[in-house]
Amino acid sequence: MLAPYEVAYVQAPSCAAGTVLKVTGAIRGLHRKKVCVAWTGDQASLTVATPSVEALSGL
Repeated sequence: MLAPYEVAYVQAPSCAAGTVLKVTGAIRGLHRKKVCVAWTGDQASLTVATPSVEALSGL
């Protein structure tokens, strides 16, 4: 879960090459902000996220 105003960068096929999806958390009742942004070398590297056991148990 993404806290309000917390930012996550995601590699998404919907974004062009050299860009990543920037997702900003929102307060309850509002949608998250999603925009493709250029990815520069100074930013942290991408990591692979795996769902937790708690998240999977809700399926």
